[in-house]
Amino acid sequence: MLRKKNCYSRGTSKKFRISRSKVDDFINCPRCFWLDRVKGLDRTRTPTFAINNAVDRLLKNEFDHYRKEQVPHPLFIQEKLNYLPFEDTRLDGWRENFTGVQYYDKDLDLTFTGAIDDLWFNEDSKKVIVVDYKATSKEGEITLSDDGWWPQYKRQMEFYQFLLRMNEMNVENYGFFLYANGIKKGFFNKQVKFNLYLIKYEGDTSWIPGTLKDLKSTLDEENVPEPSKNCDHCRYFEDRQDSFRRLNYGQNMNLFDRYTLMKN
Repeated sequence: MLRKKNCYSRGTSKKFRISRSKVDDFINCPRCFWLDRVKGLDRTRTPTFAINNAVDRLLKNEFDHYRKEQVPHPLFIQEKLNYLPFEDTRLDGWRENFTGVQYYDKDLDLTFTGAIDDLWFNEDSKKVIVVDYKATSKEGEITLSDDGWWPQYKRQMEFYQFLLRMNEMNVENYGFFLYANGIKKGFFNKQVKFNLYLIKYEGDTSWIPGTLKDLKSTLDEENVPEPSKNCDHCRYFEDRQDSFRRLNYGQNMNLFDRYTLMKN
């Protein structure tokens, strides 16, 4: 069923909100993004990972404790980092999924949002550091790469840096992924132990302004955009349609083509 609310309409959707995840949807496939934001056809989503959310919440609780006291977290001492958890009255709102850090682009007439995990403060440079919590459970060490989910994670970090700078925050070019990796050895005994990896990443936000302009142009398109060649959703839809045609027309696909031409 098509969604009726939160759909973009050219010329009438003032300050229409686009979340960080929707920007990523646009990068992955302009067609899926357009169908979602303009026509109200939601993409199929993966289920929420409750354990990951629990780790996220516990890490926030832990760093909030040291934030309240304004003393270094033991991780900072261990890594010899002159940091403190960043204290700001806006932080709780910036963490909320439907609020987040917000930036209104008057030229595009769009509001861009993103919900951060945490911010640290570099006492030496007097700059804010974006921190994103991640959790998994796999063999070996967690290292930065260009494979798997990492390209999306990097864009996520960079988009948060961009939003904060648009809010006149003095932000470091680098950020950190604080990655918790569940240990599978031993017994459960009502607890799961994790190894923590602090992974530094040097962000590059130069791609964002041009991407947001392209995104706005796509929103204003009257016709459905071409799909991305790498979009699993579009590929599934096309394969399903093709299977339907063959089930109904067998090897006589030319009959289907003629029927389609007659309808159009």
